[in-house]
Amino acid sequence: MRYWIWLALQSAISRKGALLIIVFSTAISVALLLAVLKVRDDTKISFTNAISGVDLIVGSKGSPTELILYSVFHIGRPTSLISGKSISEIQKINQVKWIVPIQLGDTYRSYPVVGTNAYFFDSIKAQNRSLTFTTGQAFSDQKDHELVLGANVAKQYKHRIADRITLSHGTGKGPAQDHADSPFVITGILAATGTPIDNSVFISIQSFNNLHDGSKNLQFAQLDSAQYTAFFIGLQQRSAVFSVRRQIDALKSFALMAIMPGVALDELWQTMEIAENALILVSLGVVLTSIFGIISALMVSLEARGREIATLRAIGARPSQIFFFIIWETFMISLAGIVFGWALLQATLLVFSDWFMKEWGILIQSGLPSQNDVLAILSILTIALLCSTLPAIKAYRLALHEGLNPPSI
Repeated sequence: MRYWIWLALQSAISRKGALLIIVFSTAISVALLLAVLKVRDDTKISFTNAISGVDLIVGSKGSPTELILYSVFHIGRPTSLISGKSISEIQKINQVKWIVPIQLGDTYRSYPVVGTNAYFFDSIKAQNRSLTFTTGQAFSDQKDHELVLGANVAKQYKHRIADRITLSHGTGKGPAQDHADSPFVITGILAATGTPIDNSVFISIQSFNNLHDGSKNLQFAQLDSAQYTAFFIGLQQRSAVFSVRRQIDALKSFALMAIMPGVALDELWQTMEIAENALILVSLGVVLTSIFGIISALMVSLEARGREIATLRAIGARPSQIFFFIIWETFMISLAGIVFGWALLQATLLVFSDWFMKEWGILIQSGLPSQNDVLAILSILTIALLCSTLPAIKAYRLALHEGLNPPSI
């Protein structure tokens, strides 16, 4: 076996220029396929774990997918807001443990501003982990003009505790209206989570309402008259989620809709399956094209390798051994392309993982191959070996009929 491996390596070295190009093209196609699988898997994990510890999300009646998009991922906007008076009605439901209100509508340099209360930082989890501060602490619900920055926002603008910043009204791309007369002081910076929380700015409900109402003395007793984007709700027992959801949906005077985050995220992911499958098919097509390129190159090279085959026959190689020699050569070329492609992907992820988190809010990290990666790699090797039987059969025939009598030079 070692002898045949040595022969295959020597044969490859003699054709290193062409084989390097083939290995590189194979590596690119393999890296593309593995990248699509990696992005799909990590995106699904990030979507699923974007918000944890929340049993129900309540918003105005409409699409559950839209509710999860604008309340958790800050994509889009609600068709209508929720009356603050509904909070007291929801609190009357026995199994409700806590309610965290959410208000959206302002930005800080394109990053969304989230109006909420300090319970947000104690109750909400990301990637199944509690939120932590790299420095500082949460804002005080009793104080105005304090805020907390997500990790990416603080990193982007190099903000520190006690810095003063000015927020802007509106979420569109048009000209923003700055709240220049109401600067905020940074009290805390959150640790990175790999979720939309990293790209958010958090202020208290009182501060949010003061910005828009012009009042500087809005008390908590008056907050039930405010308008909210959504509520995050935690329950005493998760087994009561269906009962509580029905009771919230039955509050007809408020036209509310309660959704389970996990179910809504699954529905959201299903809407993306068409695009996901299309990307995988395109990547598979690129890989197959690369494999066919390997086979075509071997087929063409056999025309010029008559003397090599004749030499192998002269030293005692049987036609069947030459057949497996070509199979082994294809295996080595494919394996080299796969290893190089995987290494190329890992290097790319090391360089761009921070960019993915900043731009998309998705935690994509380098690491060992997943189960899907291993299955894809084994499938590529299997297809390559099956296709390699074509040049192997041709080499077998050359060994039988032409190997011992190559054309004279």
